[in-house]
Amino acid sequence: MDNSFIIAIDIGGTSFRVALVDSRMKIIARNVEPTRAREGASNAVGRLIETIKKTASGIPFKKVNGIAVATAGPIDPTHGVILSPPSLPTWRNVPLKARLQQAFPGVPVFVEHDADMAAVGEHRFGAGKGYGRLIYLTVSTGIGGGVILNGELLRGSKVSATELGHIVIDPDGPPCNCGGKGHVEAMASGTAIARMASERISQGRQTGLLERCGGDSSKLTAQMVTEAARAGDNLAKEVMHEAGTNLGMAVVSLIHIFDPDVVIIGGGVSNAGELLLAPIREVIAERSMRDFRNRTRIVCSELGDNSGILGVAAFAFGKLGIGYSLAATATDGQ
Repeated sequence: MDNSFIIAIDIGGTSFRVALVDSRMKIIARNVEPTRAREGASNAVGRLIETIKKTASGIPFKKVNGIAVATAGPIDPTHGVILSPPSLPTWRNVPLKARLQQAFPGVPVFVEHDADMAAVGEHRFGAGKGYGRLIYLTVSTGIGGGVILNGELLRGSKVSATELGHIVIDPDGPPCNCGGKGHVEAMASGTAIARMASERISQGRQTGLLERCGGDSSKLTAQMVTEAARAGDNLAKEVMHEAGTNLGMAVVSLIHIFDPDVVIIGGGVSNAGELLLAPIREVIAERSMRDFRNRTRIVCSELGDNSGILGVAAFAFGKLGIGYSLAATATDGQ
């Protein structure tokens, strides 16, 4: 077994994933726990520490070269502080790096923006391999993004940059969890998809979605809407098309700004595939400048839930000066 290991962590609004990754970029062990964000950061960080110990239990902990966290932002990566992520509404100025250093003295800790690290993962191991300029968008509880330009991650000066979910696409649109209004996150995320379907049901629209949520539309999820759309439910198909169109509005702006080779859509909602991608491409064809229309591929993530895990592990290995092999990116231990 390889002697170099990173504990790689991906913290989202719904769950956090903890993986033990070796320098062959092989996932040796992985555990997933609910974030339970509304219970507060202290509770979640305590459970995170215990999950780290459990995940690394198969090796002597002294073989862990570092702990690398990809977390919802905005964050201060220099000091490892989670600032005020909309998807973690009770987390404010959480000194995660300091907490982990206290729990695991002597182990280097890195705290980075989750979508940035997913962009790194896709660029090195997934749908972005071979491309110098890419945009990664994660569409899940919220929407985040990362940008690679000329092979390098675009970073902010003090705070994590590229909060792409907070592009305004409708000044009169619905409120966003961040306090803004009309952001693409509020109009295309998994949370938004469930809300849009529920709103239509409350207006008396007929749909089979109620059977999927036990008659309580407040329990709808984006996955339920996606499954119903695939089964031919008209309301569900309408909602997915609207969400894809809204996301496409943001993608058009991103294409005009960055001229990327590829835009990669990840996160749980990307499992909708062409239900989401087709309307994005339609909006690009209709609204982008002529010279930009056919320059950018729109694809789904190849790494799925492992984008952020592999990205932040590779980032940490690089920071520690430890080489890693691209010969295998197997995901054993899932």
